Amino acid sequence: MKIWDDSELNRAGGLFDAEYTAESIQELEEQKERGEIEPHAYLIKKQALVRLYLKATTTPRRKRKYYEDEL
Repeated sequence: MKIWDDSELNRAGGLFDAEYTAESIQELEEQKERGEIEPHAYLIKKQALVRLYLKATTTPRRKRKYYEDEL
């Protein structure tokens, strides 16, 4: 039995790409049009997919918090 694995972890292996997420959103829209999914489930899934899409397509920067004593 081998304890140590010599393979490397690939960071990109678990990430969603924008194209895959956009296809998933399109498929979800089609399910909604056909009436295969309940409205509440649709909203939850759509919200999660939009977050994934934004995460895959943008690089957000945090705004620096200014305090009164710094002005």
